[in-house]
Amino acid sequence: MSFQWLIDNAESISIDSRPVVATSQSRGGVIRSVSRGGAVWQFSVRLPDGPRWSQIRSRIAGIEALGRTTSAPIKFSGSGQEWITPYMGSAVTPANLRATVPATGNTITLTSGQAVSGYNFRAGDIIQLGTVGAVYRVTADVPAGTNTVSLHRPLQQPAATNVAVLTGSAVTWQVRCVQQPLWTLFARDQVSWSGDFVLIEDYL
Repeated sequence: MSFQWLIDNAESISIDSRPVVATSQSRGGVIRSVSRGGAVWQFSVRLPDGPRWSQIRSRIAGIEALGRTTSAPIKFSGSGQEWITPYMGSAVTPANLRATVPATGNTITLTSGQAVSGYNFRAGDIIQLGTVGAVYRVTADVPAGTNTVSLHRPLQQPAATNVAVLTGSAVTWQVRCVQQPLWTLFARDQVSWSGDFVLIEDYL
């Protein structure tokens, strides 16, 4: 999908997760706030100036066709994106780490594949429960011998047992594009961007 092309060709990417809150004001001036629940991931993606419009126009047309309502997957697994791979102590491999997911709350219990020394996770590690679904951030270090993992927001998926725990560059975000920069042509066929593409998580 075209959103992945943005990630693979970005000059810079910023990642944030924050609560989404809707507010309304009554005639009497009372302001009411309603939380959407959890902290939604947001990505600001800046493309470099200079690519040839004749070579990228089909990509941009694809992004415009998806619009603000259609979602598509993105991953950070390309060359130069190794920074997202987490430190995992001596846990066997991300593919072997499994957990039990309760119906509510923001903690999971590791059931297999844990580290024998060091850490299962470090605070800030990024994980996903299964091959699709929400992506979470680990809130505190999880030493070897500790099976409970606290996450940065309430669980967004049904309860399950023996779920694979994916980490770092193995996770997949489902996103939609809510903002696109203006672009101008210079030197006849080169593109210059006025700002960032903004992608937000579309799982919740």
